[in-house]
Amino acid sequence: MGKIFRRWHTFFLLFFFVLLTLVRISGAEQGGGEDIKLGSLSWEETGFHGLWVQRQEMLAKEGTVVGEQQLEEIITLKLNKGIMNLWEYALLLAREGIKLQDKNKAMKLGEFSQRMAPDLPYVYFYAGQTIWAKERWKVYQTLEKYFEGIKAYTRNVPLASGQGLNLLYLLGLGALLAVLAFCLLVFLKRLPIYIHALKEELRGGRDEIIRGIGRIFLLFVPFLLQLNIIWCGLFWCLILWKYLTRGEKVVVVVSLFLVTYISPVGKALLNFAGGPEVQTVLDLYETTYGEREPKAMERLQLRTTGHPKDRDVLFTLGLAFKREGNYRDARQYYQKVMRFNPSDHDVISNLGNLYLALDEPENAIRLYQQAIKGNPHNGVYYFNLSKALPQKSMLLLHDADTNFQKAKELSPKVISSHFEIDSPHPNRNVIDEVIPVEHLLRRLFNEFWRGTGSSFFLPWISKQEVQTSVWLRDLSPRFPFICPLVFFILILLIVVSYGGKGRLGWWRCSLCGLISTQTYARKEERKKICIRCFRILQGKEMNQELKETKLKAIKVFQRRRGFYEGLIPILLPGGGHVWKGYNLRGLFFLWIFFVFLGKFYHWKGIVPSAIPWASYGMNWGGLVIIVAFVIFYLLVLKGVYKKKGLEVLEPPFSLEGIRR
Repeated sequence: MGKIFRRWHTFFLLFFFVLLTLVRISGAEQGGGEDIKLGSLSWEETGFHGLWVQRQEMLAKEGTVVGEQQLEEIITLKLNKGIMNLWEYALLLAREGIKLQDKNKAMKLGEFSQRMAPDLPYVYFYAGQTIWAKERWKVYQTLEKYFEGIKAYTRNVPLASGQGLNLLYLLGLGALLAVLAFCLLVFLKRLPIYIHALKEELRGGRDEIIRGIGRIFLLFVPFLLQLNIIWCGLFWCLILWKYLTRGEKVVVVVSLFLVTYISPVGKALLNFAGGPEVQTVLDLYETTYGEREPKAMERLQLRTTGHPKDRDVLFTLGLAFKREGNYRDARQYYQKVMRFNPSDHDVISNLGNLYLALDEPENAIRLYQQAIKGNPHNGVYYFNLSKALPQKSMLLLHDADTNFQKAKELSPKVISSHFEIDSPHPNRNVIDEVIPVEHLLRRLFNEFWRGTGSSFFLPWISKQEVQTSVWLRDLSPRFPFICPLVFFILILLIVVSYGGKGRLGWWRCSLCGLISTQTYARKEERKKICIRCFRILQGKEMNQELKETKLKAIKVFQRRRGFYEGLIPILLPGGGHVWKGYNLRGLFFLWIFFVFLGKFYHWKGIVPSAIPWASYGMNWGGLVIIVAFVIFYLLVLKGVYKKKGLEVLEPPFSLEGIRR
C-alpha cells in the first residue's frame, strides 16, 4: 500500500501542475478590460458595421431573437471577402451571450461566435461554460469545448506566443527561485562544518591561521564582487564543495547551468518579442488568418522595401490583394516571388486562381498543370484544376471529374472542409494556398536563432561573439572580467587547491551532531556516527559520566533537528526534502511552489493579451489555481513528514528523562 500511495502521490502532484498550466493557457484570469466599441472597428466601409447596426436595431424592437439573419449575412460577407476570423464581432457576441438569462439564446450566440472566429479560444470557453450552466450533466460536451479552445490556442499565433512567453517566464522565474532556495538551504545545512573547520584553523599555527582568514575572505567575496543573490548562493555552495553529498553536488552543477542560461535567454526572448521580426510574423498571421487590418498590410508593404526577397511577405500580400479584389497588385506580388523562385508551386497555384477570377481559364489551367507537375501529391492543385476545366469547355467535364476524384484521394480533409463554404464567389470557388501556422511558428524560432545563434549558447572566444555569449556576460559591475566561464574556473581552482583541515574529511555524526575527523566510525549509507555514539548503541560505554554527556548532546541535536525538519517544510514546500537529503525531489517541489507564487504575483502575465478584451475562460479559474496550490502544499507537507532523513540517525532509545 505504501508503494501505491507514493506512486499516486507523485501522479497527483504532476496532475495539479499540469492543471495550473492548462488554466493559465485557457485564460483563467477574469475581469478588467474595456468594452469593445463599434466605433473602433475598421469594417464600416465593408458592410459589417451596417449589418451589425441593423441587428442591434432589430433586437431593440423585438427583443426576443438573436438576429440570425444579420449574423448569417455577416458570416457570408466574411467568407466572400476571404476573411477567416472576425475577432471583434465574435467577442461582441460572446459578451452579449454572457449577459443573457436565456441559455438557449446564449448557446446560439456561442455557435455564431465560433463560426465568426474559429481560431479564437475564448469563444469555445464561452460555449463550454454555457453548456455547463444549462445542463450540468453534459460534462463530456463541456470538456470537449474546452479542449477545442486549447487547440485553438495552438492555431492562434499572437495568443499562443504571448501566453507561451508568460508561461516560460513563470517556469524560468520558478527555476531561479528554486535554485536560490536550494543553495541557501544547503549552505545553512553545511555551514556548521565549515565554521568548525574555521575555528580549528584559527587555533592552529601561522599557516593554519592564514588558511582560516582565507576561509573568512571567501565568504565575503560575493559581496566584494557585487554578485546577485543567486550567484552568491552558488558561490557559497561551491566553497563548501568538500562537505556536500554526491546528490547535492549534482544539483549544484545542474543549477550552475540553469542560472547561466535562464536569465539571459529570458531577456533575449523578451527583446526579440518586441522586435520587428516578431511584428512581421504577427502581421503575416493577421493578414492571412485575421481581419486583414490595413496597418498590418502597410507594415508588410513597407518591409518589402528593405527585404525584397522575403517570400512569406510577398506571398501574403499577393493573397491579401487577391481577396480584396485588387488583382493587379496581387499579380505583381506573386510575380515577384516567381522571379527568384520560379518553381514555387503554391504561388503558381494561387496565380492560377487569380487568372480564373479574371475569367482567363486557359492561363489558369496551364498554371495548375505546372503546379501539379512540380508537386503531384497536393490535392488542392487537382481540385482547382477541376474547377477551371468546365469554365474552358463543358466537353472537359470528364477530365474535371477525374481531377476532382484525385483531389479527394490526396487531400480528403481539405476538400471536405472547403465544401462547407463552396460558392461561385472567386474567394470561395477555389482553394487558395496559405502560409501554414506551423511555418509561422518555425519562422519565429528561426528568426530568434538567427539573432542569437550558437555563439549565444557556447563560450566562443572570437571578438564578434564575446558580447553575445551567455558564458562571457559580465556578472560583476566592479570587475568586468568576472563572467560565468571565469567564475566556474576560479571556483573550481579554489575548491581543488584549498588546503586546511577540510582535506582531512570533516564530517558530522548523524546521532549527536559532533563534527570531527575521526578515521573510524560506523557508516550506514550516508549516516555516520562517532565512536562514542557507537559504543553507546552497542552498550559498551562503561564511563557513566561520558555516557550522560553524550546522551545530553544527542538530545539537544535531535531536538534541534526536529525543529528544523518541522519548520522548513511549512515555510518552503520542497525545502524539507532538501533538508532531509532528497535533493532532486526537493528541487522539483521548490520549482512548482515558486511557479505558483509567480502566478499569484503576475496574475495577468507580463505580456498583455493580443485580443482587445479581458481574458475570458473559466470564471472559477482563479479558485482552481488556489485549490490546486493548497492540495499541492498539503501533499508535499504530508509526504515530507513521512520520510526519514537520509543523513540523520534517529536514536533507537527514548530521550525522555535526559536532562539537557
